[in-house]
Amino acid sequence: MSMRSLSPWSARRPVGSDIFNQFEELFNQFDRGFTPAARETMDFSPSVDIEEKENAYIVTTDLPGFKKEDIKIEMADNVLTISGERIKEAGDKKYSERSYGKFQRTFSLPVHVAADKIEAAYKDGVLEVTLPKAENAKSRSIKVQ
Repeated sequence: MSMRSLSPWSARRPVGSDIFNQFEELFNQFDRGFTPAARETMDFSPSVDIEEKENAYIVTTDLPGFKKEDIKIEMADNVLTISGERIKEAGDKKYSERSYGKFQRTFSLPVHVAADKIEAAYKDGVLEVTLPKAENAKSRSIKVQ
């Protein structure tokens, strides 16, 4: 991964301007995922949309080039985790912009979900997870007496 500079004029900085170096290192660490452990669990981050409907949450994730068997979905303690891995194809590519490796996206849900009714569908590189709200979490109107 190539390093990027926050400031294209960094060569013009006065000698001893440590605050600039500290900020640049902070942002470089952000780009690298902060820790080696974080880099081991996530090589890229796929795009996700989350939509709330009256009876369910819909989580849509772009995963082009994945096989169904390479995608893992887990739900525990109202936390949804979508993870997987795309293996780089053999060959000597001269140039590549495609993302390879492991990913993991985790979402804390604000209301309880009926875990036994969760459904997932994968078609044309798009994963759609439907998380039905539990009966006690659904909104309802209350008539004033």
